[in-house]
Amino acid sequence: MTCKEAEKKIPQLLEDRLEPAELEGVLKHIERCPSCKEELTIQFLVTTGMQRLEEGSTFHLGRELSGLLQERHGKLNRLKRLRIAACSLETVAIAVSAVTVILAVLTLR
Repeated sequence: MTCKEAEKKIPQLLEDRLEPAELEGVLKHIERCPSCKEELTIQFLVTTGMQRLEEGSTFHLGRELSGLLQERHGKLNRLKRLRIAACSLETVAIAVSAVTVILAVLTLR
């Protein structure tokens, strides 16, 4: 993923509106790219920080941004585990179907 692509997706990252593949790409890019990490920090400050200031609540930029990124990583990991579980269930279903067919063939003999 290029910087330009990652920067376009930062608002969606902040709003939790990225598909899993996009989320993974943006997170990986931001971890490697100081420039895009800085852009994320700026956009996070502008959106979340300004909202917090208007509400009159306290705001710790680094801690909250870190928490948001951990949350997105956690979401991505959960989605990956669900995908693995779904693949495992599909494999079991195929195996059960195969055994059923084999048993049906053997019973017909």
